[in-house]
Amino acid sequence: MTNASAQLALEDDLNDIEALQVPTKAVNAGFQMLLSLANLVIWLSILPIGQILLPTQIAALGAANKFTNLTIATVVGVLAAVITNPIAGALSDRTTSRLGRRRPWFLVGSMLSAVTLALMANATSFVALVIWWAIFHIAANAILAGLSAVVPDQVPLRQRATVSAFVSLSLPLGAVMGALLVTRVATSTQMSYYIFIGLLLVVMMLFILVLRDKPLPKEAAPRFHLATFLAGFWVNPVKYPDFGWAWLTRFLVYLSYFTALGYLLYFLQDAVHYQKAAQGVTTFQIILTGTLLLSSVASGVLSDRLQRRKVFVVGASLVIALSFLILAFFQTWLAVELAGGVLGLGFGAYLGVDIALITQLLPSANSRGKDLGVINIANAFPQIVGVSIAAIVVNTFHSYTLLFVLAAILALLGAGLIQRIKSVR
Repeated sequence: MTNASAQLALEDDLNDIEALQVPTKAVNAGFQMLLSLANLVIWLSILPIGQILLPTQIAALGAANKFTNLTIATVVGVLAAVITNPIAGALSDRTTSRLGRRRPWFLVGSMLSAVTLALMANATSFVALVIWWAIFHIAANAILAGLSAVVPDQVPLRQRATVSAFVSLSLPLGAVMGALLVTRVATSTQMSYYIFIGLLLVVMMLFILVLRDKPLPKEAAPRFHLATFLAGFWVNPVKYPDFGWAWLTRFLVYLSYFTALGYLLYFLQDAVHYQKAAQGVTTFQIILTGTLLLSSVASGVLSDRLQRRKVFVVGASLVIALSFLILAFFQTWLAVELAGGVLGLGFGAYLGVDIALITQLLPSANSRGKDLGVINIANAFPQIVGVSIAAIVVNTFHSYTLLFVLAAILALLGAGLIQRIKSVR
């Protein structure tokens, strides 16, 4: 048998493997709810810990160095997430357990997350806190990588935007609900951690039991070669141009978001002169989340009905840019509230459809987890880059107007480049 015929035979064999086939059976509302809740409990832990609990603990351990130490902890956590997500996705693609490709990672990731959260709750030094925070990010992103792959693994094309819309709500809802749990329900830092542990374990165990994760036969798993494995994290944009453009547009839109909002508290204090700036940030997030909920679900359902993706992503990016221009040129509290609502509409529509678009551009069925892990770098890396850009602009030019105009330009670039994608409408 020639090499060419052997390759064709291998491709035919892979097409016959159930775990690698494109799903056609509709997923029910119960599965959609559990998938959304599984994503929610992860973000419910990551976001309020990073925004409230971690800064509080760091300040208690050494108030004099709290700004520097919080920056160190944030960067370490984001780097752990950026590195872990594609690696965990690639390894889950190769997993041949009888439990399936994703469930073993959910199980181990949940257990490790619970342990590290308990250790963070009782950390007595900054070094220990950062170590456990980094390990928690590793565990949580091992789960998130698998959850991302569940969509192309389990959800047919005709439902992907709708399911993606509900899943995308986990991030903003996690921020708001987590903040409420920490500030209104829990009576101590330790109790907050234990609440997150309980919610994470209960929801993830239910999802593991419900998920029909088809096993991958051992003969279908790619042989492990370290050089090939590492090289696999580079998805060639020449060979897969649509995937490359999708990655770049997502990076630009997320970069615009984190560039604009990284200094929101200081913007309210310095430019808007809003006396209760911390409460102002919370109000902004609540307004944003409210409109985001509406636009995310509506855009996802409509996108599935029309089987159109790009027009929604372009329109959403333009609305995001508009919200930043409002903040750039109308620096009043009323304008901030208006911008929060507009940003929620745009970002919600973007989240509701962009994931569905990306799942239709994945290079290979047997590397979905790895490829979505590469996409997730475009979510995480802008958190570091955006804050750095904001710091440079504000400290050098002392202009929030310039900062928000720059954020709007980044969103507009994302809108323009989405037109480069040719294989999806």
